[in-house]
Formats: sequence, C-alpha cells, structure tokens
Amino acid sequence: MDTTYQPRLLLVDDDPGMIRIIGEMLAEFPDQRFATSGEAALSLARESTPDLILLDANLPNMTGFDVCELLKKDARLARVPVIFVTSHDAPALEVDAFRMGAADYVIKPLVAARLQARVRAQLRPRKRLMEAARSNSQALPQPSSTRVLAILSSDTADAQRDALEAIGALEIVRDCESALQAAKRNAPGAIVLDASQANSTDQALKALLEAYPHVPVIVLADSADVQTEQRTLDDGAADVIAKPARPAILQARVRAALATALKAEEDARAMLEASNRASVHPFPGNTH
Repeated sequence: MDTTYQPRLLLVDDDPGMIRIIGEMLAEFPDQRFATSGEAALSLARESTPDLILLDANLPNMTGFDVCELLKKDARLARVPVIFVTSHDAPALEVDAFRMGAADYVIKPLVAARLQARVRAQLRPRKRLMEAARSNSQALPQPSSTRVLAILSSDTADAQRDALEAIGALEIVRDCESALQAAKRNAPGAIVLDASQANSTDQALKALLEAYPHVPVIVLADSADVQTEQRTLDDGAADVIAKPARPAILQARVRAALATALKAEEDARAMLEASNRASVHPFPGNTH
C-alpha cells in the first residue's frame, strides 16, 4: 500500500482470538482498532471514523446486522464500507446484509489471501479517486449510472438477465471488444464479466479498467480458487463471484459495487470542491 495513505480498520468480533487472527491477516494495514461488542464498535467508530469496518454477524446483545443498520443511519458513518465476516453461509442472510448496505460478505473459516484481497478491493476506489482529486484531476468520472454492461455466455445471460435488468438498463455482449465499443456508446455504471467469455480474464480486465478505471468490474469465475480470486481482485476487479451465481446474490453484489463506486465519486468530488474553495481568495478591496 502507498505509505502516504494508511487506512484505519475497525475489527469487530466477540472472540478476541478471532480478532487477533484477522489483525494478523491484515498486518499490511497497521492502523487497526478492535471491539468485541456492537456497542463498543459504534463508540469507537463515532470517536474516530474508520475507513473500513470488518463486522461479525454474531455479537452479544446487539447483532452485527443491528450494528450495520445503526451505522448506515449515522450521517458521519453511513459511507464507511462494512465487510461482514461471518460463519453464516446462507444466501438469504447474505442478500439481507447487502440490502442493509454492506459492501462485502466473507464467510468463515477465513483464508488470509481472500480476506486481504477483498479488503484491498474495498479500499481501492476511494483511494484512487481521492488521489485524482488531490491532483485536481479533470478525469473524475461523471456520477455513476445504474446501467449494467454484461459480457456473458448465452446460458449465463438467460439465467441472470432478470436479476441484472432489475438493477437498471442492461446491455449484454459476448466479448470484451464488443463491451468496449458498447461502453463508448453508453457509459456503464458497472461491468459484469463472465470469465468464460474471455481468452484471458487478466487481459480482458486490464483492457476494461484501462478504458474505464472508475467503473466497477464484477467477475464471474468458474472456480472459487483462492489464488485466482486474489489475483483477479488485486488486478482491479471490484468483486469475484463463483459460478453458478444465485441471481439474488449476483444482483445484491452488483448493487453493492455500484454503491461503493458512487460513494467514492461523491467523496472525491467533495474533496475537490473543498480544495477549490480553499484556493480561491477574495480580491482585496481598494484602500485609499
């Protein structure tokens, strides 16, 4: 990570041993705070706003879902991405977590490479856009649309069409080159890439991100192989979803990627506007 940017993480789990394990897995992010209850997590977050919260669903007195709901109702904390870290491998709970505003949902037992890559993926959009804002970049994207551009096989398109159309306007193409041409006509808010539709997922992802660096790309992978998932996320994918993906899960994760990108854009624009206001000084009045 860039040494000039040290994101602050808040790790929340009622098991101190699990907090220690997560903290060690995420040692590349040394600015960490810890809480073993929902009440303590909210107190720490309000005291010093974190850049990312990793939240266990099973907490005493107040569940992780309760905590997430309160975070999203707090104007100062609503924009902080929340990754649920839980033993609940239940699609309905995963969808509920995303509907509540979660940015990601990671299932225990944890694999260090997967957790690290998913944390980096959540921190990347805001970091990238903030750097653009600091340089007064004119390349900040226009506010995100809900248009989805999908590079899908025929079978996957048939299975996922309804879920993706529920998000916004949908255009389905069969290859990366067609996707790049379609994106020029209508800028997408998110791109869904079926890895089976690319000769090289790495090259397809690189081409898409070079053309549209601030558009989240969600990759559908044939395998849940951890190394492939880590590499794809570290190459810039916003999310990696193992196939066959449940339509409700795909829809929830694409919506979450869109929300994360929009929040990052809004934060960067606010920072740029504040910087521009600070650099404008009133012309001194004439003195006689």
